[in-house]
Amino acid sequence: MYRRNFLALSAAGATGVVGLLADPQQELLEKSTPNHYPTIALNHLGFRPESRKVLVVHLEQPLPDAHFTMREVGSVLEPFSITRPLTRLSTNDFNSYTGEFSDVARVGMYQITVNGERSVPFFIRPDVWRRTLPKVVGYHKYQRCGVAVPNVHPVCHLDDARRRDNGKHLDLAVGGWHDAGDLRKWMDATMLNAIGLLWLSRNLGSGWDLAGSGLEPLHEEVRWGNRYFLKMQDEDGLVFADVAGGIKGDNSDNHWTDNIVGTADDRYVNVSKPNGAQPMFIVLQAMLAQAFSQVDPAYAKTCLTAALRCWQAAKNRSVSTLTVAWWILASLELWRATHQEEFRSAAIQGGSELAALQQVNFSGNQRKIRGYWQTAKDEATPYCNAVYSALPGIAFAQLMAVLPNSPEASRWRDTLRIHLDEYVLPLAGRSSYSIVPYGVFHKTPTPETYRPLAGDLTYRYFMPTRKEYWWLGINSHLECYAVFLALSAQTLNQRDCRDLAYRQLEWVMGANPFGSCLMTGEGIRNPYPHSRYVGLIPGGIMNGIAGNTGDVPILDLSNQMDWRTAEYWSPQNAYYEWAVSTLEMS
Repeated sequence: MYRRNFLALSAAGATGVVGLLADPQQELLEKSTPNHYPTIALNHLGFRPESRKVLVVHLEQPLPDAHFTMREVGSVLEPFSITRPLTRLSTNDFNSYTGEFSDVARVGMYQITVNGERSVPFFIRPDVWRRTLPKVVGYHKYQRCGVAVPNVHPVCHLDDARRRDNGKHLDLAVGGWHDAGDLRKWMDATMLNAIGLLWLSRNLGSGWDLAGSGLEPLHEEVRWGNRYFLKMQDEDGLVFADVAGGIKGDNSDNHWTDNIVGTADDRYVNVSKPNGAQPMFIVLQAMLAQAFSQVDPAYAKTCLTAALRCWQAAKNRSVSTLTVAWWILASLELWRATHQEEFRSAAIQGGSELAALQQVNFSGNQRKIRGYWQTAKDEATPYCNAVYSALPGIAFAQLMAVLPNSPEASRWRDTLRIHLDEYVLPLAGRSSYSIVPYGVFHKTPTPETYRPLAGDLTYRYFMPTRKEYWWLGINSHLECYAVFLALSAQTLNQRDCRDLAYRQLEWVMGANPFGSCLMTGEGIRNPYPHSRYVGLIPGGIMNGIAGNTGDVPILDLSNQMDWRTAEYWSPQNAYYEWAVSTLEMS
């Protein structure tokens, strides 16, 4: 039969629909699992005419004559219909078939039928992705802090904030964006908002919005956020970590306040200065200096000065694979902003350091997979990161794009090719969805399911649930890889990278085991977001589908506002803006 019971599939993969980690969210998810999911999974937006077009169909058992029918539903004058076979991968981690219709380029609205079940209607048209950008950009304004947002919330948090260390009020901490489905203001995540907006501006210019609003909305929004970021730079040039992260990283500051300085509800500034936030701040300020160099030279100079102050103050630049990647991007943006040799040399040196952290030899008693990064120079475990998963690859793609004539360019290309050809592509090919798994591991580092890969290497599509309490959906991970693959398609002029970038985004937009679009205001079967203070935000993207102990997908579809799967977080919107605008250039 075509319809499959996803509850049964989950139980076969592990011990139920969710993992056994002791957590209140577990009970919520166990109770919230619907009894029926759609058989057909495809991107709810649709497809550009020239793009690869794939649907995924879940089947409980193999069928001798599995097929799909596709028809146009937007025209009665020129009816269009095709019937195609469904095929099954030899390696198939999600018990599914695929159907391909890449040759259909005719503009229109379509619907697919499999054994009487209808898919969500979808478009084939050139602007299916670009038309979502104004909604995604609008999300940031809903998240503004320190000002009244019409029809969202009154003026808020004018009393931000007091220092954690001595309790003294730091009145410069007002403003910025609420980071997620809460009221806290993490520097790293919300700076990524601004970086996403600037990449959108850089890639598409005034044409980013098909309605013709120009660059002003992007410039206005990024300047709003940057008022806060500039305030968070201390006298020594380094930036603080967050506002409202709590006294000791707890949830105690996650509340509205009376806007009166000195009362008991004043929130805290975390005055620690994390290594990872410093190069992100430099990337942002150097990008702003370039974006405003013609329209507001004085503001551009302010931003560049802030970037240079942070560059001079930050000394520890080789802490981990992740921080090395960020420092490469910081060096490149300062080189683009100043053309000073110091920054070009620093970028090249960073490339050498990061290349040395790539696993170019086969390890774990196998000869199939290599090209991933280790976590740090003194930590050989494979690099995995829920938010910045593909950042090392992005750094190399940017090195090649910004410094194509460097003597090191051939080495950067080799590094990029090994990561793509011997890690990303083989792993993405293991499922009908073509998503890049969360990561590879040596054996089973936690007591839960790790899928066998080769030799001692294993992998999971989703974050481990028993490593720590902090695990969540993989939308940021997939969208970060979408950015990397889109940049690689540009740099290497490689069509399969472009196609694969879209597959990562398509999972977010409905081509997933739940048939759920994970952006509010697009598609259907949207989870109700964990957004406890604002509610629905058009264009907001949720954390997405997570996995249980058996690496089986889980998603809150019963309005429990589960933060792990349904919470809005800044990185998802930022990467979406970056990835889609990069793909729109091709």
